Amino acid sequence: MKSEKNLYRLLLIYAVSIVFWAIVKDNPLIFTSVLIAFGLLVLFLSFRIEEVNIATIVTLTLLPTLIEFLIFGLGLVNLSSSHGDRLVQNSIIYGIHFAIDLFILVPLTYRVELSKKLFPIAKVKYTFADSMLPWVQIIAIVMTFSALIENYFRNAKGYDITFFFYSYSIVGYLKYSFAFGIITVLLGMAYKEYYGFKTPTLLSKGIKRSNK
Repeated sequence: MKSEKNLYRLLLIYAVSIVFWAIVKDNPLIFTSVLIAFGLLVLFLSFRIEEVNIATIVTLTLLPTLIEFLIFGLGLVNLSSSHGDRLVQNSIIYGIHFAIDLFILVPLTYRVELSKKLFPIAKVKYTFADSMLPWVQIIAIVMTFSALIENYFRNAKGYDITFFFYSYSIVGYLKYSFAFGIITVLLGMAYKEYYGFKTPTLLSKGIKRSNK
């Protein structure tokens, strides 16, 4: 039990330290790069321990970031706007975020059911992340919709309201930080169940047995 708590504490400290550093930098590119790198690492480790639940959860968590990078990072939609076209441009930006968030909510909510159909021989099961992450996604949807409405009142009606405009990126940081915090704990629990806190390794059980 003591070693279990130490492992979870170490994982959380490591994850929180990286996320805190990325948030302090306040650079979306750095944060996105750290997020993708961490997500790919978790994905790799979940494959090594044959944990399809974590693999599907981290994939669904990373998917919005990857879609946004393809749309905004590659310049398909311009993130900058001039005074005359802020209403339209910001509406397009927030609208895309809103559509992506809605799109992800469905498979995130029905992850277990979809996973059982896609991977019928895998050990698919409910995790505590399945009850928490959809609510995190709903909060993100409400935030994006609020920013979209605020944009209309600010740029079409002339109201000086910028609460959601300035807090949008911060909420995005917190959303992904919380999601990957959950995934980090889930990964620690899966490693505990798989290896029983024996010598850590990246090899699967089958490979370890063949080497004995």
